[in-house]
Parts: sequence; C-alpha cells; structure tokens
Amino acid sequence: MSNNPIVQQIHNTPQKKLTNSQYSTFSGSSGQDGINDNDSFVNFPASEWLSKAMHKHSDILELRERTRPITNSKSYSRNKRAGKTEASHAINDTILLKMVMQYLHEENLTTSLKKIQEETKLQFVPNEVDKDTLENLLRIGIKDINWFGPLANNEDPDCEVETYHAYNSDDSNENNLEEGNLADDRYDESQIIRNPDMTIQAASLNRLLLWLVGNFNGQDANEKKIFFLTYPSFTSAETILNKFIQIYHSFENIDSAQVICFIKVWIEQQPTDFNEKLLAILNNFIDHQVATAHAKQLRAVISSKIEKKETQRREIKDPPEPKVPKNIFSPTLTFDDIDEEEIARQLCVIDFGLYELIKTSEFLIKGWTKPQFRSKAVNLLNMMRRFNDFTKWIASSILNEQNSKGRTKLLGRFLKISEHLRANNNFHSLMAIYGGINNTHVFRTKAIRKDLSKQQQETFADLEKLFSSENSFRNYRINYKDAKPPCIPFLGIHLRDLAFVDESNPDRINNLINLNKRRIIWKVITNTMRYQPMAYNFLKVHQISLFLTELKIDVEQTQPLDFSPDTVLPNSTTKQ
Repeated sequence: MSNNPIVQQIHNTPQKKLTNSQYSTFSGSSGQDGINDNDSFVNFPASEWLSKAMHKHSDILELRERTRPITNSKSYSRNKRAGKTEASHAINDTILLKMVMQYLHEENLTTSLKKIQEETKLQFVPNEVDKDTLENLLRIGIKDINWFGPLANNEDPDCEVETYHAYNSDDSNENNLEEGNLADDRYDESQIIRNPDMTIQAASLNRLLLWLVGNFNGQDANEKKIFFLTYPSFTSAETILNKFIQIYHSFENIDSAQVICFIKVWIEQQPTDFNEKLLAILNNFIDHQVATAHAKQLRAVISSKIEKKETQRREIKDPPEPKVPKNIFSPTLTFDDIDEEEIARQLCVIDFGLYELIKTSEFLIKGWTKPQFRSKAVNLLNMMRRFNDFTKWIASSILNEQNSKGRTKLLGRFLKISEHLRANNNFHSLMAIYGGINNTHVFRTKAIRKDLSKQQQETFADLEKLFSSENSFRNYRINYKDAKPPCIPFLGIHLRDLAFVDESNPDRINNLINLNKRRIIWKVITNTMRYQPMAYNFLKVHQISLFLTELKIDVEQTQPLDFSPDTVLPNSTTKQ
C-alpha cells in the first residue's frame, strides 16, 4: 500500500452503497450545507449533487472552469442560473406568461406583446423575470438542442468555447483530402491537367505544391496569390506548412531558398493565417531545422507582418470638423437633431470598421450559408447583420411615423443622407437605405412619395438606377470599379458572384483540385477587398455612433430581409 496519507485515508474510508431513488446518501467531513461531521448521513436531491460537490471541493471547481473550453461546457456560475428552472412544478401559468412577454419585449415584438396583455389581462412589467429564463427552461425541457434551431443562437456565446473550437477546427475542412507521398507524386503526370496556355487547370495538392515551389521565379506572380488566398477551400494551413517543411528537407534538386521565399510570400500576403498553432510549427522549424540565413529572413518577415501588425493603428490626419448638434450630450438627442452629412460620415466610420476586419478566408468557407462554419466567418457575418438591422430600422422608422407628412419628411432625410453616402462611396449603407425604402410595407405607401421635392425624387431615381439588377447589376459594378478610395462595397452582389462561381464550377476535376475555379474566386474576393487598405478620414462622434448602432426596431412592422444571395437581390443568378 502507498505511504501517501491521502491514499491511505481513501482506502480506510468505509464504502457506502447509494440507493436507486431520486435521493442519495452522502457522508462528509464538513458540517456545512447540512452535511454532518460525525459520519452521520443526510438525504438531499440528486439535482443538488453538483452544487454540493463544487462547494466542498474548490480545487475540482477550479479545474472544471479551466477545462470548460475543451469540454464545451458553460461556466458553472451560468449553469446555476439555468438550474433554477429545473423545478417545473414551481412554474405556474402566470410565470410562464411573464417569461413569454419578457421574451417578446426583448425581441421588440410589440404587437404580439400588446395582444397577450389584452387577452390575459396581465400587465407586463419589464425585467420582472430574467430575460434568459424562458430560453433556459426550454433547453432543459427539450433535450435535443439541435432540433430547437435558432434559439440556440440567441444565447450569449461563451467566448472561450467559441475560440477553442474555431482554433481546433482549422483542419476540419470538408474538402481536405489525404494526399499521397510527395516524392512519388513529383513526376506523376496523371496528377496534373493543363490549360491550352500551359497554365494548370487541375492538379493534386502534392503536384501543385511541387510545381509552385519548383517554378517560383518563372511563374506569374498572381499564381502564388491565387494559391495562398484560395487554399482554405481544399486543404488546411497546417497541411501546407508541413509539406513545405518536407520539401525543404527532402528534395535536393529544389533550392531550399525557394521554399523559404515561398513561405515569406505566404506570410506577407496572408498574415492572418498564422494563428498561435501555426506559428508554433513555424517557429520550431526556424529554431531547429533551417540554415541561419534562412531563419533570419523568416524572423524578419514575421516581425514586420505579424507581430507589428497587431500593434498598428490607423492615424487620422486633418479630418473635417464634425457637425455636432448643440444638444449632443442631452439624453433627449433624436435623429432629427443630427445633420445629414454627419450621419453619413458616422455611417462610413461604422461600416468601414466592420469591412476592414473581414478576412479573405471568410468568403471561402461559406459561413453565411453553412451554420457549422459561422465561427470562422464572424467578421463577414457581423457586416451582413449590420446591413439587415440598418435596413429594418429605416423601414420601421418610416412606418412608425403617425401621418403621411411625417413619413414624407423622414423619407426626405434618408434620401439626403444617401446623397452624402454616395459622395463618400459607401455602397453598403446606401443599399441599406434603398432596401429600407423599398421594403414591402413602405413601398405600398406610395402616397408619401408624391410630396417629395423634385430633387428628392431625382435622388430616389438615381438609387433605383444605381442598384438596378439589369445586366447583372452593371451600373453598380461600373460605379464600384471607378470609385476612388475610401470605398465600402455592398457585399450582397459580391456574395452572389461567389455563389454563382461555386455552383457552376466543380471543386475537383477527376479528383484533382480545380485551379480554374480558384482563379475566378480569387478575382471576386480581391475585387471585394480592394478598398480595405484605405480608411475614411472622419472622426468618430461617440454619441452619434451609439445612436446609429443601438437601433430599436419594431420587427413586426418590417418585412424580413435576409442578407443572403437568394433573398436580398431580385435576380436568382449572376452572370459572369
């Protein structure tokens, strides 16, 4: 037997059998929480086992909290909140109604909330019950959480869990196929198909990598850009780096310096690909496996493109003076108090802040259409969500006006804002305003357009022309192409282009990676991201920015506007 006193204590402790009933008998060394000191026993519900154990053993609680990102479990303190609803017998009809009304209140479903109050004669008091109580109760009652659909997405995400699973799913690419041996595949011509101009039409991953590295100095510079931007659609970053390391060591007739140059190009073009996991592999390669000169080159590019980039901030030089209303600090500040041009400026600052965060890889995984990949397209989805919210808010604001005169006045203000947005090439908010005005419910109230001035009617006609779907949105494409930076695209059209390319071209030809498809995808994505480097030279006015981001929307007054290729735009296909 071990000499460890703790182990001896465990062996000497008499073992007690647990009953099969709902209640169990536990002994303890502490007199706290109803547990006796004198080896006597007390019955307590099984639902309290976890809380008792965590209270008595803080070391276990600490370990549980530290490992919860791996186990995908919520913090124990949050689970305790959900546990309050386990006693279903304590929840009567009145409490349930209050939960439902609180949920409707949080979701701005004011019409339904009003009807429930009228029919039940129960007065709603905001925040009388916790806003998450109804959702937690449903999660307990419905064991198959995946069946419950959208409700799961309403829960506040646990940032640590989200980060862990996004980090550990980097290699879970659905198109990531196991490839053969690099040495065996190098001269296998069956693994490569060429276009008439001798560029590669399709190839296996091994054959493609060997061709790119072996022809580093002779190939079109765009070929490297295309590869590094689109590889997430058919393999993972870790796979690519490991194969580069293998080529560096195993192929005498390939200059190792070319491999180093290729890795440098990768870091320079896609620095965001190098997360902590990938950097660890790269640093190990630099520290232990490469020549000193090569190590110095890689260290320099890592320092300039990855480490310094994290601390860089954009500088605003000589911005125009903000047009701030006199009551800017007043709690009664309204939309009517703010100058139209300043509203447009603040929209540019808000929208560009979302646009510049989008990574090229977010377009490749189709996170906007595939829920399982949403954690990898967070920035893209944020910008899409912003478009939907702003569009609904515009429509809701117009419809909430009490009379035709008020609606016409507000419509005129939005049109004036659109003129300033057009001058600043913000196609994102410009399309949101046009979409909000063209919302089904707003469109029916044609009477409000009759009172618009001639200038306002011309502005609306210009919007219709700009976003006309004729000839695959030709007018928008011309204006976007000719715009001088800074500029923000309307993502809906560009996402439709990607969807069209994806649906009309196979990922693989004879089980080989279709490079022709990736060339088209590269053109679409680089065109979408071309204006990211140049920010707007406007100062952020906190109060106005807050007003334009914390939007109150009456959902039941607006037509649902999904920011997806099939619903935002009138056409179902996009010509290339």
